Amino acid sequence: MLTEQQLIFLNHKLIQTKQEMLQVLEGNQSITFEDFGELTSYDNHFADQATELDEIEKQKMIQQTAKNIVDEVDEALERMREGTYGLCIDTGEGIPFARLEALPYAKRTVEAQATFEKKGAISFLEEKSFSTPKQNTRGDTRIQTADELMTVHGNSSS
Repeated sequence: MLTEQQLIFLNHKLIQTKQEMLQVLEGNQSITFEDFGELTSYDNHFADQATELDEIEKQKMIQQTAKNIVDEVDEALERMREGTYGLCIDTGEGIPFARLEALPYAKRTVEAQATFEKKGAISFLEEKSFSTPKQNTRGDTRIQTADELMTVHGNSSS
């Protein structure tokens, strides 16, 4: 369990992090072709366009990351008000102070975060199939899956 001094320290750290991210958001305005001295992208060389697009994408990523961190900090401050700050949202275990000191908006223990990320990676990699399972009977026999159509008609490569 966190002490009162640790909570005060972490509260200040969360507020400081939020202020820093808001400054990043204010300081990083959207980049346009005009920022590169061009009125349009029409007369640019492909390499110039690629460089400009790369800079625009970097800018968007910085802004999105800052917005995500602000959201995480707001959530952590809300948990602090509710009295659940410092407890893992998955297991209910206490999050060690060292982890919160390094990442004050952490909402999971290291182990729970690893499990959470592993589940996310597995579900992302699950193979989706459009075929209808054999045990599934449809009321309308006119509906056919791609597998059934290939069985009956073949495909363009056969």
